[in-house]
Amino acid sequence: MAFASTAIASPNIRVPHLALPNLRWLRLSRRTRALLMMGLMISPCFLSDAIGYCVQRLFLTADQIAARQSPDAMLAQIARFDVACPGKGMSADEQGRWAADAAQQGWPFYSQAGPGCFRPDRNLRGVIALKVFSVACPATALSALDRRRWLAYAADHNWDPYPQAGTDCVDP
Repeated sequence: MAFASTAIASPNIRVPHLALPNLRWLRLSRRTRALLMMGLMISPCFLSDAIGYCVQRLFLTADQIAARQSPDAMLAQIARFDVACPGKGMSADEQGRWAADAAQQGWPFYSQAGPGCFRPDRNLRGVIALKVFSVACPATALSALDRRRWLAYAADHNWDPYPQAGTDCVDP
C-alpha cells in the first residue's frame, strides 16, 4: 500500500485518445426508453426462473408434482351440492308441502340421503324444519393419484365420508 501511494507515473506512458462512438437512440420518448431498459434488465430473471423450475421438475415424482398443484385445480373436478331432508319432528303435512314445493321448483329428489330428501338449486340454510347439508362428490372417475389427493384434501379439512351419495363423496 505504501509503495503504490509513492509511485510516480512516468510521462512516457501515454493513453491514446479515442473518440467514443456516437450511439443514437431511436426516436422514442424517455418513458418508452426507460420501460425498454427495464424490460431488458428484468427478462433474464424471468427466464432463469422458468428454466430452473423446468430442471427442478425433471427430478420430482408424480406425487410431488401433484402436491404442488393448487387445491383449486382439485376442486374443479368436484361437484358440490346441497341436500335438504325433512327433520325428525316434521309432520306428514309439512313433508308433503315440502315435497310439492320441491317438485314445483324442479328440484330432483335425492333418495341416497333418505326418504323425502331433495337437491335444491339455491341455499336453504335459513329453513328451520329441514336438515340441510352439503355433499361433495367427484364429478368424474378420478385417477388413482387424483383420488388419493382428493381423500387427503377431504381429510385435511375434517370432512366426513358420505358413502350413500357415491364413491369418495364427503359431507363438508
